[in-house]
Amino acid sequence: MRTRDAVLLYQETEKDTATKTLDLNLKEPISALNFEVQCTNGATSNKGNYISDIVTKVEIVDGSLVLGSLNMAQLEALHLITAGQMPALFPSEWGGGGQRHNANLFFGRYLWDRDFNFDATKYKNPQLKVTFNKAAIRAAGDTGFASGDNIKLTVVAKVFDDVPAASQFLMSKQIDSFTSVGSGDKKIELPTDFKYRMLLLRMWLQGYDINEIISKVKLTCDTDKFIPIERYTQQLDAEALPYTYGRLKHDMFFGSGDSIRLLFNKEPFCHVYAQTPGTPRMFNLTAQWSSELSEVEVYAHDGTLDTEDRKVTAIEEGHALHATLPIPFGRLSEPEDWFDPTPYERLDLILSQGTASATVEIVGQQVKPQ
Repeated sequence: MRTRDAVLLYQETEKDTATKTLDLNLKEPISALNFEVQCTNGATSNKGNYISDIVTKVEIVDGSLVLGSLNMAQLEALHLITAGQMPALFPSEWGGGGQRHNANLFFGRYLWDRDFNFDATKYKNPQLKVTFNKAAIRAAGDTGFASGDNIKLTVVAKVFDDVPAASQFLMSKQIDSFTSVGSGDKKIELPTDFKYRMLLLRMWLQGYDINEIISKVKLTCDTDKFIPIERYTQQLDAEALPYTYGRLKHDMFFGSGDSIRLLFNKEPFCHVYAQTPGTPRMFNLTAQWSSELSEVEVYAHDGTLDTEDRKVTAIEEGHALHATLPIPFGRLSEPEDWFDPTPYERLDLILSQGTASATVEIVGQQVKPQ
């Protein structure tokens, strides 16, 4: 087997709020598309505001047909699950610092999967669309991402050079999203057109565990004719831990009493190993949970609290990256285990809510013939 990397873009400058459209005119089958996005922080700081937030949509389309659609947080979480290791994420809150996130959109069960890959020649006008919103969290400026056109996008296609295209690929697409309420069930009708390899739920609100936002998940076919899933989120999350655990380097900027937004939701743990030169400080990391390092205490050597923001570098680790929960159907590597909804007329996902104002997103990964 021969493979090659086709560089479609290298550090092209993108507008703050725009969609980059790129023709996918490759003749060889594509195993994955690799995305790298870089951006510069404002002069003062950029607290709790990451590359994952400002790439709001990555789409594969053929005219009006959507063949894949994820935001960057979903893409990064799926990379971790698929590759079994973290994508290259370098979040930073430092004034003037750079952030760089790199992740793959996989079309197969793993990189260089011969049985599942994307054949662009099967479509009339296949295109990649990447949408940015630099102000998704906070306006560009001194305390956000820096003003001006400084988003840099790199896209690399991982292609087979001498392998026939597969007859199918894994299509990852957001099906629905909503803002949660404090109680009651939310019902979402899911497509019944293609076999499902997994569902990915994102349940994010800083300060809350995913199981506090959605406590129970039920998947029902034709009003309980068949129920593939009826489980509590906390147990599903425990089962997913072996392939959702990761670690990353995180450049933080805080003073005593601050709370820092983390990228891992469940059992996060931060190891502080470097700080502002010339001003050594002692840290008491009071609580680490629910996507947050809470109410940090920072002490000078004389025992007084230091509320001035300081540069700190930490290793952050945990699981449930970006507050996501994968729900696989059988063994992820075995297509015969995956769930086929086509015999049923209706497929409903029912989510039991427990916390208001959280972002909830539902992603389906399905087998798409081509």
